Order: sequence, then structure tokens, then C-alpha cells
Amino acid sequence: MHRLSLQSLIAISALARSIAAVTLTDPPRLVTVVVSKTLTTCPSPIPPPPCSDATGSASASASFSTSLTGLSSSSVASSSWGSSVSTETSSETSGPSGTHTSSVLSLSSTVTESSTASSGISVSVSSGSVSSSIGTSSETSASVSSGIDTSSGLGQTTTVSESTASASSGYSTVSHSVSSGASSSTDLSSTTSSTDTSSTASATTSSSSSGVSESSTTLSTDSSTTASATTDSSSSLSEPSTDSASATSTSSSSASESSTTSSTDSSTTASATTSTTSSSASESSTVSSTTSFSSSSSSSSSSTSTTSSSSSTTSSIAAPECTDFWLEKIQHQGVAPFAGSGYEVFRNVKDYGAKGDGVTDDTEAINRAISDGSRCGPGCTGSTKTPGLVYFPPGTYMVSAPIIDFYYTDLIGNPACMPVLKATAGFTARWLLDTNPYGPDGQKAWGATNVFWRKVANFVIDITSVPASQLISGVHWPSSQSTSLTNIVFKSSEAPGNQHQGLFIEEGSGGYVGDLVFYGGAQAMSIGNQQFTFRNITVHNAHTAVHQLWSWGWTYKGVSINNCEVGFDFTAAGDGNLNVGAITILDSEIRNTKVGIAYGNAAASGPEAANSFVFENLRLDNVPTAIQNPSGTVLAGSAGQTVIEAWGRGHEYTASSGPIIFEGPIAPNARPASLVAGTAFYERSKPQYENLPLSEFVSARDAGAVGDATTDDTDALNALFASAAAANKVVFLDAGMYLVTETVHIPAGSRIFGEAFPVILSSGAFFASASDPQPVVQVGTPGSSGRVEWSNTILSTRGAQPGAILLQYHLASPASHPSGLWDVHTRVGGFAGSDLQLPQCAKTPDVAITPDNLAAECVAAFMSMHVTASAAGVYMENCWLWVADHDIEEGAHNEQITIYAGRGLLVDGSKGPLWLVGSSVEHHQLYEYQFIDAADVFMGQIQTETAYYQPNPDASLPFASLPEYSDPVFAPGESGWGLRVVDSTGLLVYGAGLYSFFDNYDVNCSQIGQGATCQMRTFSVEGASEIRVYNLNTVGTNKMITVNGVDVASYEDNLDGFAHSISLFGTTVV
Repeated sequence: MHRLSLQSLIAISALARSIAAVTLTDPPRLVTVVVSKTLTTCPSPIPPPPCSDATGSASASASFSTSLTGLSSSSVASSSWGSSVSTETSSETSGPSGTHTSSVLSLSSTVTESSTASSGISVSVSSGSVSSSIGTSSETSASVSSGIDTSSGLGQTTTVSESTASASSGYSTVSHSVSSGASSSTDLSSTTSSTDTSSTASATTSSSSSGVSESSTTLSTDSSTTASATTDSSSSLSEPSTDSASATSTSSSSASESSTTSSTDSSTTASATTSTTSSSASESSTVSSTTSFSSSSSSSSSSTSTTSSSSSTTSSIAAPECTDFWLEKIQHQGVAPFAGSGYEVFRNVKDYGAKGDGVTDDTEAINRAISDGSRCGPGCTGSTKTPGLVYFPPGTYMVSAPIIDFYYTDLIGNPACMPVLKATAGFTARWLLDTNPYGPDGQKAWGATNVFWRKVANFVIDITSVPASQLISGVHWPSSQSTSLTNIVFKSSEAPGNQHQGLFIEEGSGGYVGDLVFYGGAQAMSIGNQQFTFRNITVHNAHTAVHQLWSWGWTYKGVSINNCEVGFDFTAAGDGNLNVGAITILDSEIRNTKVGIAYGNAAASGPEAANSFVFENLRLDNVPTAIQNPSGTVLAGSAGQTVIEAWGRGHEYTASSGPIIFEGPIAPNARPASLVAGTAFYERSKPQYENLPLSEFVSARDAGAVGDATTDDTDALNALFASAAAANKVVFLDAGMYLVTETVHIPAGSRIFGEAFPVILSSGAFFASASDPQPVVQVGTPGSSGRVEWSNTILSTRGAQPGAILLQYHLASPASHPSGLWDVHTRVGGFAGSDLQLPQCAKTPDVAITPDNLAAECVAAFMSMHVTASAAGVYMENCWLWVADHDIEEGAHNEQITIYAGRGLLVDGSKGPLWLVGSSVEHHQLYEYQFIDAADVFMGQIQTETAYYQPNPDASLPFASLPEYSDPVFAPGESGWGLRVVDSTGLLVYGAGLYSFFDNYDVNCSQIGQGATCQMRTFSVEGASEIRVYNLNTVGTNKMITVNGVDVASYEDNLDGFAHSISLFGTTVV
């Protein structure tokens, strides 16, 4: 959890009151934009046959073939689509500073109404709503988030052209970002690489480095449309010749496009055909477009030709019907040991009376399904006692008032036939899905930096029936770590001057968001947070794709923007200061958009390090102005295709010099071959196994595990994981708390899917020796090879466990088909059942802690995660390694506690590849991230926090520095490292936030103007190390970078509001 300075907390409180006032009492704000539309509209998705018509094999497959600079490779991605979706966004918060003037940037367009600009595009919002404009004048507005006032200017988005396929059942998805994943064969020892003629449709994309014209036939459906942003239908962990993984296919097709659209009120089938320089045919529907970035590194299809054709790989298992999604059919017997008897973790909204028929108002039934069972809703400060998984079968659910999400809740739709949450025409609230509602007192239900362990996945969010003039957002998501929005399609109005937004985030400490598709809206996304990783995002037909309210650090990967006025708008400012800190964009595309990226603001003069940017591998197609600031064009675009290999602005440091203030082209990172698929960094979405039948799953409870936090489940889990891997079955780890007293072994070939974050909880003497640490969970053994897939699980300890290594990872997987961990977290203390809460481990800042009085009962873990020298090919996404700084449970009121855990993430001798996507490590004694003799690691965005109790005791207690673990050695009074790199090469960091908010629980040290005195140093590079860092942000730390014991960068030279920012840092091995 991230703590802010007192000024920021006051500002956030003011923001909360202002938004609550708008939401609860004010009439809808009117935004008027009249823009002369000259660009072609982008193709809409193609709905496949209705769910009831599903036949054939496991899934329709979209086959992507990429050819760029002489290299081509293909990958099969399971895909499903939805009907045309529009998202519109407009920012609407007023903040503590009142109104502020926003500079507007020049762009030729027709403007009428509410605009003071003589030319340009203007969005003017009354009564505290944001004014967004493109022109040469200024508008008055106020928008504040986390104490930062924002006024809107321009935004940039990137568009990926998608391939579409009608799914075997239900609406197909946008399949963006092709990546290597698991094969769809059913036997670990065999490989399937054949086209299944029984699938209803497949889509093929092929590309070449030259532009091609594109045509598409599109349909728009009303109430019965479902769509999916990404799906993954792998059904085995064999080494396939082509890879069945969901991903983003970034397109580089030419500006010449033709599209025809039609609309129907019910499910309608259609086929679309396009051609490129590469030909490939598939059954009833083929859509072809050039793909630029995210191609698979499939071994069988790679070649040196400039064009290629691909074939699909399908499962030999017959596809279930849309209504046969295994998660709906499996017996749900998960338990919540501390919720009381009779508590149900899994709940189906139809069991509570929801109809999903596109007519009935399902609002009350859905909210009842979420809240049933005395769960932690608004008014509860937090709780892990009542986990919930709320399932939505396929259908269209009419909603007339906000759906209110609860704490520790997963809202999950059917990924093969995505349910639609559709606002009625009479919907008047600010948000359709409100995950953190404001109360009458102007306060959110939960502090945004304390919102953890929740997911929303597999939905269409449709607000198109709401009047275009009404300010509304599809999802309100002020959240923090271990949360995610994934596989969601947002549909908003595309009417000129609309006020719709797809996604609104005003604060928090994220976090990960991925696999989203937006259609329409004034702003597809209006977002601000301390930091976030956004991956695989597609935006069509919005005025502004990304309106950045504020940030310390933010990483956008695989973003695709098409047919917007503005791509990324980073112009927000208030009180004379720019609000947007550091932004990293990579492997992305912007098409048919007037202004790609806008930054700066004529009304803001600082801080000097604000608007720190690095853009790498950014493709533009028909973007007249690539980058713009208040003075005009910074980087010209063109009517054709161009690629920004790397461009940045801000402060640069080397191992021996800096700061160098720069703006302009930079040398791109040399990307290790093992980390990339095609020209982009490898990525892969969490598998949901939607194309596997129920018979392919085995339940932990059925296998004899109890999960009641009392029974020893060690033997049951070990037997289960071994037998399931041998039989090529997926383990369904039912909700529960599984007590283990010895190591749990996960062998190669394992696939594990957790329900509502089940906990594997260590206890007992086996983990009690700090001189003989033992893994709680071990993946593979030293020297073993193979692959695993593991998602939605928490690893924890009970009581004193000074010898517990929560996760030790040995397994070696090939770079072309790596293993994956998604939403696998460690949580040490602070929750019911841990015996590490406020009664046992209350903070003691007024007591000088020594070895004699240190609370031994609160020494809870030796290390959170250890990636050993034999490990290779590990893809980790949205994984949070957390030592509790406060007691989460209701009644503790988030009171701070002191828990001791020695080490965070240690990568020890592994030569990679390793991907850390949206990861966080917090509150360990010696370090958060440490890389020793490591190689080929991608990081973005990473985030750390120093233990709040340090330096009382300092980093020398309670764990001694051990040479066998390459532990750092500290002088008296020093605090632990946020990031330590020793003798490592090929480390690429695309965004890092290293924070230190406290000095012995005193927050004053991190406040603005207090000298950043929480700790002296946080980032150390030692020995012969080669590392490149884009956008380093620190808080509360005096020296930002230390190389071989020499301080290289100081905070006072890199002021960026509350944080301190360096755009570019690199070392080389001499």
C-alpha cells in the first residue's frame, strides 16, 4: 500500500468531496464538441452466430502472420469478437484548488459552442467538469486527482488492427498482441498443428512491411451482443509448433480502408474478407490486416520471406457449448474459513433472479448476488474473510442503477460468450460499474490505496443507450495492487460532443489492466494513479483515447489507437504545475488520428522533470502530428506510415554523468532475442481454459484437500499436483485456506487455476529456521525443464516462520514457450488466520528496537520469492509480493503493524528470459528486488516500498546478511534497497517506482519540501552490470541512483511534484 504526504492526503480528501458532490447532487454535466469528421471510421467487430448455434471444435482460431524487416513468424490465437462498441470519455472532477487555466494545442478543426479558441477542437464542461481542447486559446476547468489538479488538453492513443473470427460459440474477440503460449493439443507429449475443419470460423491475418489496403464488413448488434477482448484456449503444456495464445496484433495497414456497417437488434452472422500480400483462407469468416509488433516466435512458421501464410491449430477435444463454460458447471465447494457456516464463495447472478434477457432490469438481482452473506461492502474498511466470485452467464443484463462491487470480489463473465452489462436509457448515475462508491460524506467506500484482491473480467460494458450529453463512465476503478480489469469491451456513444467515458480512475496505487477494447466516447480512458501497467489496449473512434489525469509513473505496452482526434493527452495541469509525471509507451500503434501525443501546458511552468517520457517502437499510420506541445509540432507525422524507434524527453543519467536535459530521438534499447516475439516484447494473457470441457479439470477439494485453515493439506496438495500434471489435467484450486507444514511441489506440466484467491498457508517447525530456509511452494526442481501455468493464488505464512521461502522457482522453460504466473501473490501478515495482526504485531515507533526486544513472533518469512540459477522462461504478470504494513480486517481500521520478512524477489544466477509485467514488491528488510548474475530480464512497471518501520530497526535486523544468498551489507541506520543489481546484463526496465514514505512510521520525511529524508539510497548498481531504465521515479529518497558505491543522482535535481523523475539511465559493461 502506498502512503502519501499530508498535503496529498488533504488534496485527495478534497477531490473525494468534489466528486461526491457532482455524483450525488449535481445534474449531468454537458460537454459539447463539434468536430468536422474527415477521417474514415474504423471497422467494427463482426459478431459470429448466436451462442445457441455453436458447433464444432474447441474454438475459432485467429491465425496471425507477421512480416517485418524480412522476418516473419506466425501464431495461432484463440479469438472472439463483439459487435461495434463505442466508448467516450470526459473527465469531470473538480479539485481543491478551484479552477485552473488549461493551455490548448493547435489543431485545425471546426469548433462551435462553448469554445474560446478561434480554431481547434474544444470540449467545455460546466460546473467543475474538465475542459478539453485543441487549439490556441485556453479554457477554464478543474479536475483534481490525488491532490493534483488536471485540466485536459490532448491525448494520444495507439491502434492495433485486429483480426476477427467468429467463435465456436458466442461472440468472438479482438485478438490483439499475438504471443507464444500453450498448444491446444491435449497431451503433454504430443503436438497438434492442423486445421480443424469443424470450427465455425477462423480469421487469418498476414502482414508485410509494406502498407496494404484494408476492407471490412461490420455489423452492430444491440441487446444480444457479446464480445471478448482476448481469450486463451490452451489445453496442454506441450511444445507446440504454433502457439494458441491470446495477444495483441498491432497493425500497420495503410490508410486506405473501406468499411460498411449495418445494425440489427439481435445476433446476426456475417463474414468479412480482406486481402493482403499474404493469402490465407479459413472457413466462414476471414479478416486480414498487417501486423506490426506482437508476433509469435513460433518455431515452425518463422522464415525470412516478406510475406507468409499461416495455418490454425485447434484442439482435438470437442468444443463445449457457450453455456458449458467449465467454471459455471464445476461443483463449487470452496470455503471461507472465517466467514461463518453456510457462507457461499461462488454465486451465479441467475440464482439471485437476474435474467440476462435484454429486457428485465437486473440491477437489484446483481447487487444482491454481490452483497449476499454479510460481505465487506461500503462501510467495511476491509476484510479477507468473505471472498466472493460472482459469475455472469451469457446474456444481456439491463442495469438502471450502479452495480456496486465489494471488497475481495471477482466479477467474472463467460469468456467464450461474454455477458453484456447494458445501461438503460434512464440510467442517471455517474458510473455503471462502481467499484469504490462515494458516500454522502464525500469519501470513498475504501481508500483507493487500500483496495486489493479483486478482478473484473470477460464483459461488454455498454452505455450507448444513455443520452450522449450525459456524463457517464462504464467503470469506476480507483484501485491498487493485486487488482485487474481484463478482457472487457467498452461501448460508448460516438455522437459528436458526447460526454461518455469508458474507464475512469482518479487515484490509487496500481496495478495492472489488460486486454481492453474501447469504442467511442469523448475519452476512452480518463485515468490517474500513482503508477500502472496497461497492456494490450485497443481504442476506436474516441475523441481522445487516453486522457491522463495525473501519474508518477505509467507504462503502456501494446496500445492500439485508431480514428481518434487525439491519441495520448498528457497536458493536464493545475496550480501552475504539470500533473503528468513519467510515461513509458512501447510496442504500440496510432492510426488515422490527428495528434498522436500531446504534452505540456501553457498555463504550467514546471516542475522541471514533469512530462518525462520515453516512447519506443511506436508505429504511426496517417497521423499528421506525431507529438505536439503548446508551442506547436514537436515531431511531425505524415499521411503514411512511420515508426518512432525511440524518442524521449526529461533527464538522462549515465553511470558517471547527469543530469542531461534532453528532448528528441534516442537510441532504442537493444532487446535480447530471448525476450521478444517478432519485434515486440513477448506477452501473454492469463489462460481461462474456456475451450476445455469440464472433464479436463480436477478439484482440490475432490482430491482430498480441505482448505479450512486447520487441516494439514500438504500431502493432499502434493498428490493432486503430481497426478494432475501426469494426466494433463487442470487443477481447480477451490476457494479456501490450505494449511501446509512441508514444501508443496508443483511439477512441470502443471496448470493451476485458483477460485477467489485461495491461500496456501505455511505453518510449523519445518519453516522455523532462518539458517535452514525451506520453500513453502517449489516449482520444478534444480535442473528440471518443462512448463507450468498458474493463476489466482496467494502464498502466506502463519505466525513466526523465519525459514519460509514462500515461492522457490527452479523450472527451465523454452523462451519460445515460457511458463506463466498470473495473479500469483505473496501476502505476509495482516489477515485473518495469519496470527500476524494488530494484537500480535502492533507497531512500536516509540521503542528503540534491538535484537533483545524485537518481536520474534512477528518474524514471518525468510524470502518471498527465489528464482534460482536453473530457472528460465518465466512470464509473470500482475504479481504482488507484499509484507503487510497494516491489519486488513474489519475492526482494525487499517492500523499499522510491524511484520518482518527478510528478502523480497531474488533472481539468483538465472540467465532468463524473465518477464515482470506489472509487478510490485513491498516492505521487506534487506531489499525488494535483487538481481545477482542475472541476464535477459524485462521489467515494466515495477514498484517498491521500503518497510515503514525502518530504520527502527535498520536493515541489519532481524535477518543477518548471508553470503550464500548474496545479501547486501548495511551500515548502521540504513534502510533496505528498493532495487539492487549485481553483475547482471540485459536488464531492461520500462518504468520503476521506488518509494520510501516513512521514517519509523513518520510520514513527514516524504512530504514536499522536507528534503526526501526517509532514506538515503534506494537503487544500487554494482559490479559489471548492464541495465537500462526508462522513467525511474522515487519518493522520499535522497539519492536516486548509486553505482558501485558512488551516488550518481540526487532527488533535488529531478523534482517532479511529489515524486522525483529520471527519464533515462543506463550502464554498460566495459
